[in-house]
Amino acid sequence: MARVLIVDDSPSIRTLLAERLRSHGHEVDECVDGDSGAERALVGLPDIVVTDLVMKGISGVQLCRLLHNEPATAHIPVVLLTGSGDKRSRFWARSAGAVAYVGKDKLDDLVGRIPEILASAPARPAPGGPERGPSRRSTYERISSILDAALFESVIAGEVRALTGSGDLTKLFDGLITLLSDVLSYRWAAVIPAPAYAPLLVHAHPSERDRAHEVVRSELSITGERAAHFVLDERAVPGGEAALRTWPIVFGGASLGHLAIAPTIRGFGRDEQRMVTLVASELAGPLQMTALYEDTRRLATVDGLTGLLNRRAFLDAIERERARSDRNRWPLSLLLLDVDHFKRVNDTHGHAAGDAVLQGVARVLNSIARRSDFVARWGGEEFVIALPQTGEAGARVAAERARRGIADASFPTPGAGILRVTASIGISSAECPWRTETLLAVADEAMYTAKSRGRNRVECASPQDSRELAAMRPAPTTPSTSKIV
Repeated sequence: MARVLIVDDSPSIRTLLAERLRSHGHEVDECVDGDSGAERALVGLPDIVVTDLVMKGISGVQLCRLLHNEPATAHIPVVLLTGSGDKRSRFWARSAGAVAYVGKDKLDDLVGRIPEILASAPARPAPGGPERGPSRRSTYERISSILDAALFESVIAGEVRALTGSGDLTKLFDGLITLLSDVLSYRWAAVIPAPAYAPLLVHAHPSERDRAHEVVRSELSITGERAAHFVLDERAVPGGEAALRTWPIVFGGASLGHLAIAPTIRGFGRDEQRMVTLVASELAGPLQMTALYEDTRRLATVDGLTGLLNRRAFLDAIERERARSDRNRWPLSLLLLDVDHFKRVNDTHGHAAGDAVLQGVARVLNSIARRSDFVARWGGEEFVIALPQTGEAGARVAAERARRGIADASFPTPGAGILRVTASIGISSAECPWRTETLLAVADEAMYTAKSRGRNRVECASPQDSRELAAMRPAPTTPSTSKIV
């Protein structure tokens, strides 16, 4: 049978419940208020505590929280008694960790549930675990400590939730590490979003950049193809060999990624582990919202088939580059590229094979592009690359590299096996000031020339040498309608 501690300021309820429990063979102890109940529970370590929800001084909810926060009594199930069916009280009882919420008019039901409650309770700590008996702190000091911890956790949770408005992953990460570094000492911290296209986000001391990058990638099995965003500053603490620890970030049952932290050499205490677990839990909402923002932007700016910039995003990007070029008097070049005989691929092998070829060409162009270049699908089988701060000579080198890369590549396709294609490339280059419309028109004309001269080649022109064309011909607003393909 069980040892039951009853805590209630009503003598009649204590007497009635105690009689019924004793009639079922249980050993019963009684306390008249939460303060004495807490001390008795810490000294006697009963099997179960039954406490009134509303009492003078320490309430049943506070007593429940206190017992669950003390290592010696954390395993003891607590049942809350109430004289009403108030929903708010039921919520507080559940949030405090009570195993049951029972009306005072249903004491017989409670007595009948004692075996079930004990069967589902956590096991008692093994000998040598938490100390038996009270600590030197008073009950009110313990309650104050719990309230302080709850307030601290509430503030931390609020700070994390405030990251919901970040708008993009890098801003969210900057806000997160500002918070983490204020309350925690660590070697490095990382957020690994679940989508493969999202960057790996790492905060580390400048001296530990490479080590942090290596450990995060190896221990979390992240491929080298995935981009990484680093924040390097002295808020992270260098040195030590503490193992990397990870916490899942879950939203609605779906994994959004992981939070990974390498502690300093002294490791993490219980409170620090609890805080990081809270941060990982609260981070799910902001990360989900940021992912939705970025997916929306991605759909608006990225070509759905190839993953490159779409036409609209490319034109926006090149207009921003034009303003920079005008300020700094930089040249710019464009490569306009068309896959040769692409209609034949679609007609012979089907559109699925054609899509696979376009995706393969996009991968080739991405692999040869510099970080500063803009690569876009212009439409159909046409692609465009903007080369900032690049004159004609550099553009010729880049165009030839793209042409050769496409010609040498093999493209696996569904149902058609391996296909190979070539491309014709037109170049236009200009010193500032330049006009986007002119550069596009001249590159289109140069590409047409490459087609007419045999395909799989590069042709170059410049707006300065094509003033008549620039004055007469607008930029193409749809994919090239040239008869030669």
